[in-house]
Amino acid sequence: MKLVNVQAIDTLFSDIATTFNGQHEAHCAMLRAARRLREVCGCAPAAALTACMDTLQQEHGAHKVQVLMEGFSFSLAVKEQEVPEELRRVQQQVQELSRSTKRVLAGRAVLQEMTSSVLQSQAELEERIRAANPEYLDQVRLEGNLRENIQKIGLARELSEHYWEAASCVVREMAQGAGLVLEGPPGNE
Repeated sequence: MKLVNVQAIDTLFSDIATTFNGQHEAHCAMLRAARRLREVCGCAPAAALTACMDTLQQEHGAHKVQVLMEGFSFSLAVKEQEVPEELRRVQQQVQELSRSTKRVLAGRAVLQEMTSSVLQSQAELEERIRAANPEYLDQVRLEGNLRENIQKIGLARELSEHYWEAASCVVREMAQGAGLVLEGPPGNE
């Protein structure tokens, strides 16, 4: 984000960037965990997670493998005392997938609130920049920075929505693997 020479506004843009970057990192971690889960389950790279869980339950039925859901958290339970190494790796990937998915879902709500506030007060932000920078050329440059930041915020909102949709899909698939059906998208306020 570019600076606009008003501390409070610059801090707000920095906070938005930090929040978005955190959600982006969580999204990347979620995709990695889903890919690794498919690999350790022996599923095709494009296979649905529900298909992977079905395959896992068929192959390891003797170990009483079960997907558990609690809120938006999910895990893989194995009812046997001795858990084979392969199932332990699957459990670790499911745990990482659950953690990263929840971070993506949580990041959307925070980012939506922050960006909505900025987009609704754009005229006020421009006025504050003009008041803090009396030189005309500074105003022109800094208002340009503000417009560029607002464009970046729009892109961040779009990407955040895409990340949220992907995380919602993961939650729905894992819920289906647990024998549950979600009536609406998770975390949709």
